Amino acid sequence: MTKSLSGVWRLTRFYEYVAFVVITTLLGAAAGGGSLGWPLVVALAANWLAVGFAFMINDVEDAPDDALTPAKARRNPVSAGELSPRLARALSFSAAALAAGLYAWLGLGPFVIGVTCLVLAWFYSWRRVRLKAIPVADLISHIFMLAGLQLLAAYATFRDAPDWNLAFPLAFVMAISLYGQLFNELRDFEGDRKAGVTHTASFLGARRAYVLMMIWLAVGIISAGMFIFVFRLIPTWVLLSTAGLAALFSLWPALRVRRARSVVEGQGSFHKPLEAAAALALTAWFVSPAALEALLLLTAGR
Repeated sequence: MTKSLSGVWRLTRFYEYVAFVVITTLLGAAAGGGSLGWPLVVALAANWLAVGFAFMINDVEDAPDDALTPAKARRNPVSAGELSPRLARALSFSAAALAAGLYAWLGLGPFVIGVTCLVLAWFYSWRRVRLKAIPVADLISHIFMLAGLQLLAAYATFRDAPDWNLAFPLAFVMAISLYGQLFNELRDFEGDRKAGVTHTASFLGARRAYVLMMIWLAVGIISAGMFIFVFRLIPTWVLLSTAGLAALFSLWPALRVRRARSVVEGQGSFHKPLEAAAALALTAWFVSPAALEALLLLTAGR
């Protein structure tokens, strides 16, 4: 029983995307003029489930291939024998169905966007289509499935029509997601090449893919600067809090950089600390008005 529960948890891979989905959802809500309340909570839960489905069905579809590589076989609970393919598939589509239900509760706009995300996640990994194995299509599907559509669903929860507040947050999360996908492809470059896996990095070559990756990182940074300093979408203190938390969370990863075998591996050490810092700072921004109001009521009651 304990082994099965562990397999279910590992299948969700929640720890890999929990912070980034908080960032995409809260930025979408901020662009749409949203605030803390049930619609935002439901949008966040729906986005977590949708991205969870993408990760879960990917492990189900990749299980036969992952079983051929010891490291991947141990990471994938289906390949490791902790979950049967049938159970893992049922759990995956249960997450998708629950996500669709939550999107429907939010309204027609979020529902259409959310279902589009779920279908794209299915086609991304489904062995009969497998967008992840088609150069360029792997990048386009990834940035919408794991970033852009989450932000749009949150935005549509609070506003029906797009405006300029949406442009740069959307550009930011999609550029960073594209950077992340190219990073993953470069990280696994040698192993994927030996396995005959085709994706954008293998098509371009490692050097060109690295240049493209850094270009998109620059686009993401410029986009963030636009919505922070020009459009004033989020307060400056959120940026400063993110920087301070990121510095704190990066102390231990910084010690590992010296042992990194490549520049790509060294960069990877700082991804999760930065994501966690941004997620916490944005959460504090949304929670602080309600927390302050509760504190004032408590103080007045005394």
